[in-house]
Amino acid sequence: MLGNRVLSAETGRDDVVDMCRAHPRLTTTDGTEVDVQQACTTLARWDTRADTTSRGAALWITFFNRLLDNGPPDTWRRVPYDPAQPLTTPRGINGDDVRVQHALADAVQDFAARDLPVDTELGAVQKWAGIPLPGCDVGCFDVVDAGPDSGTGTPPAGAFGSSFLMAVELTPDGPRAHTLLTYGQSSNPASPHYTDQTRLFSRKQWVTERFTQAEIAGDPALTVTTLHS
Repeated sequence: MLGNRVLSAETGRDDVVDMCRAHPRLTTTDGTEVDVQQACTTLARWDTRADTTSRGAALWITFFNRLLDNGPPDTWRRVPYDPAQPLTTPRGINGDDVRVQHALADAVQDFAARDLPVDTELGAVQKWAGIPLPGCDVGCFDVVDAGPDSGTGTPPAGAFGSSFLMAVELTPDGPRAHTLLTYGQSSNPASPHYTDQTRLFSRKQWVTERFTQAEIAGDPALTVTTLHS
């Protein structure tokens, strides 16, 4: 979950790099010619992960969303979906398709319009209450869609994606569990719990759950409140 793999990039990034290396200047949908050489270098260097520090993820997300707007995937895939090969198809991106070329040029144009370098870190443009978020919405296992101002304002700007995460092992000594509520435990922006677990999510950290009495008693943050009738 926190590996932040981007399947769309694993199966298509290299084709896009080959395309932009062969065509260092591309035309946008509105007919503007743009230089995509820096974008091409950024994508080639990218590790195809959507970590907060990934340089290339933000560009890929913008490019791929533009591409999805340009027609059904099977029309610009290099290898379309084959029911006989469900695990390895569809794959590839046809760099000779003008829609693919337009999508990359449009993405570069979009970054220029926002005065952003094409190698901007993902965490600089995808946040919750100012906290950098990993993940993406274009083939990511860790699904996240947020903007730079999500979680701020009145009411807070929205985001969606991964929410409650839980990894549990049942052992002879009892459950071993790690959990995470990515958007925090409170909907009140004034509460310290509004972003407490979002910060853990950003750092790929978990909450370790305590099950036995000894584990609970051993919590250094334990407080006990006694109620009297």
